[in-house]
Amino acid sequence: MISDSQPPPAQSSAEQPAATVALPKIHAKDVNFFYGNVQALHNISMDIYANKVTAFIGPSGCGKSTFLRTFNRMNEAIRNTRVQGELLLNGQSLFSMDVTSVRRRIGMVFQKSNPFPKTIFDNVAYGLRVNGVKGSMIKDEVEKSLRRAALWNEVKDTLHKPASALSGGQQQRLCIARALAVEPEVLLLDEPCSALDPIATLKIEELLFQIKDITTIVIVTHNMQQAARVADYTGFFFMGKLIEFDDTRVVFQNPSKPETEDYVTGRFG
Repeated sequence: MISDSQPPPAQSSAEQPAATVALPKIHAKDVNFFYGNVQALHNISMDIYANKVTAFIGPSGCGKSTFLRTFNRMNEAIRNTRVQGELLLNGQSLFSMDVTSVRRRIGMVFQKSNPFPKTIFDNVAYGLRVNGVKGSMIKDEVEKSLRRAALWNEVKDTLHKPASALSGGQQQRLCIARALAVEPEVLLLDEPCSALDPIATLKIEELLFQIKDITTIVIVTHNMQQAARVADYTGFFFMGKLIEFDDTRVVFQNPSKPETEDYVTGRFG
């Protein structure tokens, strides 16, 4: 896994923090998105840097998940939609790449855990086999991915049992392990803890601290405390616009926009 140099604060259409010196892992400029004639995103610009956790917060329907899904072109599966603007991965346009390559390099974990109707082992091995990994290497890579997802010790004796037998929190970590198996450069998480209890949520949050050394993480969350705990940078979205984007501590303790302050202090949400 390639690790980019240590980043300075990211840039944004809402705010321009400190000047940057490293190329961003993902660069978004003037991104607009439409569901038919309805514009869901308005001129979103930001830089996301490698081996950091970036969180998107904001009320429901504000464009967080829509923007997240533009990164691996998941929105293309929705009819009558279109995206405008520039999205670069390591300086290369995401729209010029083969979509299969994009989704290998930018993995995604959804709000509701979605393990395949296969064994625990075969869930993690699926992407490896698709990408041509064979023989004993698959076993080694499955174990490595389950260890990275902090799940190995819980499932090492039941690898050939159905994934559906796992608890909700374990299933979500299995989905993370499945995504990590193909060594994505970026991992997108769309409210991964919204259906989990506090203990399972804590395990996911602890996991994010560990795996950001090997991948870049972007997470959508309605839980502002979660964003404050796990994110290096935070973007506040409202009505399809990026209102503010900065170091997480700044966003929560000294926001520059009154809308951000109103949201993080609970005046609306």
